[in-house]
Amino acid sequence: MKRTALALAVVAGAIGAGAVVLPRAWPGWQEAALAHDPAALSQLRLQGAVDRHRMGAEIDRAIADGDSELTESLIDLAAEHGIAIGDERRQRLAALKDEATTRALRDFGSGFLSGERITGAGLAGAVTGDVVGFGDLRDLASEGQKLVRGEAPDQLVLTLAAAGLAISAATWVSLGGGLPVRGGLSLVKTTAKAGKLSPRLAANLGRMTAGAIDRPALSASLAAAAKFDLAATRMASAKIIRPAVMTRIATLGQDAGAVYGKLGQGGLRQVLALSDEAADLGRAAKLAAAKPSTARAVLKVLGRSALVLGALSLTTVSWMLALLGYALALAMLAQRLGWWLGRRRPRRTLHAA
Repeated sequence: MKRTALALAVVAGAIGAGAVVLPRAWPGWQEAALAHDPAALSQLRLQGAVDRHRMGAEIDRAIADGDSELTESLIDLAAEHGIAIGDERRQRLAALKDEATTRALRDFGSGFLSGERITGAGLAGAVTGDVVGFGDLRDLASEGQKLVRGEAPDQLVLTLAAAGLAISAATWVSLGGGLPVRGGLSLVKTTAKAGKLSPRLAANLGRMTAGAIDRPALSASLAAAAKFDLAATRMASAKIIRPAVMTRIATLGQDAGAVYGKLGQGGLRQVLALSDEAADLGRAAKLAAAKPSTARAVLKVLGRSALVLGALSLTTVSWMLALLGYALALAMLAQRLGWWLGRRRPRRTLHAA
């Protein structure tokens, strides 16, 4: 009888310990399990991060910044969580869209000529200029001449311009097959020129492109550019970037193009502003593919934690280890309980006989 009471007490204690450990440790294990799925990870982390006050403030800020696409994405995310948005905010969004057309025409021309306009239409103009070769040729000549003169060029812009010319040549040959990569790369370059990359991403891309330039090929390309021979410039530019770096740059352009295709220019700028490394663009592309209408809002609310697991807090790790210990103790308890029941059964059978 005493042993039975003791066994029941141990079981009750195990249940009580589980009630304490499980709620604190399980979220950490969930996040660790979803580390490679940005869409599911962000959905988990949105729990408790979205409320009426927070969403209202973010929508007002997006409208004040003139970003109609982000405003719509935030409204969609609020609707997903059952948060009502008043008619007044919707009216302000409609007015913002009406004003966008006039600004777009002006910024497109500026972006085409200078490649430095950071608005949506300006970026579209810059991409158009790069696709036809004008923009990359301009940037290659500008930064390449600095290198030839012994000055310090913008290594990232120089490398992306040279890579862009090479990819543009392949795009024309493939009748537009490389256009997503070409457009994504151009947007990264334009954002870099405007100083809108996150400092960590700019530093990582700078290290990635360091030593990527073949100077003899660059000189040949600049000589062709001085004669306004675009075809010869493209052919020479294909040899400027070392192959290993070119592969990584093409992957960067592919991921950037995928984000742009789902989230538009504003979405890609947002990703470039919060990314720490080139791989973050690949993660953002997965999130954008899974949640095209709300991805921008998710990134606004969660920041980079929507893309990567990051470092778990010491408290969370402690509870996760506690859960492991609890599971081990539970397994040992179950073994002991089975052994105890197995010993009692023959005795009862013998007593009955």
